[in-house]
Amino acid sequence: MAVIATAGHVDHGKSALVRAMTGIEPDRYAEELRRGLTLDLGFGHVVSSDGTTLDIVDVPGHADYLKTMIAGMSQASVALLVVDAVEGGRAQTREHLAVIEATLPEAGVVALSRVDLVSMERRTQVASEVTELLSQSSISWSQPFFTSAVTGEGVAALVDELARVVQTVDEQRSERPSVPVRLFVDRVFSITGAGTIVTGTLSSGCVSVGSELVLVSSDRSVTVRGVQRHGVECEQVAAVSRIAVNVSGLSTTELERGDALVEEGEWQNTTAVDVVLDLLEGSSIRNGKGFSAHIGSARRDVNLRPVGGADNAHRNWYRMRFDDPLPLRPQDRLVLRDQGVGEVVGVAIVNDVAPISSPSRSFPDGSVEQQLIAHGWITIAEARRLTGLDVAPVAGPWTAASTVVESTLRSLRERLGTAPFDVAECTEIERSLLSSIDGVVIEHGVARLGGVDPALESPLIDRFLVEGVAAGPIDSADRPVVARLVRLGVLIGHDGVYFHTEVLRGLQPVLELLWGADPDGFTVAELRDALGVTRKHALPLANCLDQMMLTRRVGDRRVRGRGSQP
Repeated sequence: MAVIATAGHVDHGKSALVRAMTGIEPDRYAEELRRGLTLDLGFGHVVSSDGTTLDIVDVPGHADYLKTMIAGMSQASVALLVVDAVEGGRAQTREHLAVIEATLPEAGVVALSRVDLVSMERRTQVASEVTELLSQSSISWSQPFFTSAVTGEGVAALVDELARVVQTVDEQRSERPSVPVRLFVDRVFSITGAGTIVTGTLSSGCVSVGSELVLVSSDRSVTVRGVQRHGVECEQVAAVSRIAVNVSGLSTTELERGDALVEEGEWQNTTAVDVVLDLLEGSSIRNGKGFSAHIGSARRDVNLRPVGGADNAHRNWYRMRFDDPLPLRPQDRLVLRDQGVGEVVGVAIVNDVAPISSPSRSFPDGSVEQQLIAHGWITIAEARRLTGLDVAPVAGPWTAASTVVESTLRSLRERLGTAPFDVAECTEIERSLLSSIDGVVIEHGVARLGGVDPALESPLIDRFLVEGVAAGPIDSADRPVVARLVRLGVLIGHDGVYFHTEVLRGLQPVLELLWGADPDGFTVAELRDALGVTRKHALPLANCLDQMMLTRRVGDRRVRGRGSQP
């Protein structure tokens, strides 16, 4: 599915052509009908001869309503440029073409309107002028269609051409990676018995009855109670489509044009992005103030500051800041407008949705490495929000830029080269990475690089496992090995009495019984009686349980520690 948006100079017959194609009046307000001037977005749809349903958004042509035109064109898949055959291309034809180039729809169709009023020679002349105007466009345009909303000439052929283009766009889109739901709101109203309704162009994702979405401006969650396309109830609708959504949890006063509904946790809601500017010929940024950025139906006043240092000034890299958050991904395109002169000056293409480095140290080249490097280790979900891509995990559910990964591995290799260490001292990420280092051996919770630690082969280990909580005294000759096993985390001791850590972990059921008898904790004497040991062992044992955080001392009692699992 694809959405078509009109474009063209004021009074060039855009609304009349939409009316002729669809049979629907796109001008919804009495003021529009009285003045014969489109003031707001209008909507229509038509089924072509081959059964393709076309969604059409009609936009104002007057210069004073350019921001409304941008709202209609921004999420469209196909541009329908309408040029009056009597007047030919005019000021807003060129300005609207600049918007089209900025929003970059996937295809364009040209219609010459009111051809019933001109000669064949004039038709040919205007068609040639328009073709020349579009010759440098980055959009693939059709040859101009001769149409008349009065006589109906060319209208059916135009509908069929739009259907053909839409089908081509749909085929191309099916090969692209899926993007989560993002719906910019362009209308809000209520219906008795239904509640709040929002409409907009669904540019990505699939909205279903029962879907949970988030309103970006307030972080409020809403539930989709119903979805309509062309007034027909649907269980779900996929992008790109014009849809009406019945939402629960919000009143009409809490929503307005420019708001966005998105899938929770899937978009980076940001107030600062690093962008590359593609400026129109003759346009400049000056001091970076007095600009607005537009995406979907959203508009933001923005400040622009160069990034990347003096050596990269030619790249047109800028940091864009705005007050209210927008849900953005890399490669999103924001139309940039100079508010002083009221003209579109180009497009800002997002390269980094969450810049951290200072502008002079930021180099937003759009690569995944650049987008991740300042964020350190992050979850896969965070990486997807930052990059818009499914980034492969590196350590468990975590990932990072390659330089961050190598730095962590280098640090681990240095530690291993110094001495074996207890893996319990490592972070979850470090523990996951240890197994990827060649030659690393992990035994009894201790990591070492190559070979076997002699202490780990000592018969003392088996002795402490067998003797359990009543371990005997240590010979002086064995003390260096015991000290080594303590450092390796195999043994733990207090006042010259040692226990195997696995033995202490195995006491969990006994501890649970003691806490079950008295939730306020147990005394050393109660621990002694429960285990049948002497006080000589009971007191060091209680202290060792504290060291392992299986217990925590409160006065003369032991309560549950952080390391104890209920």
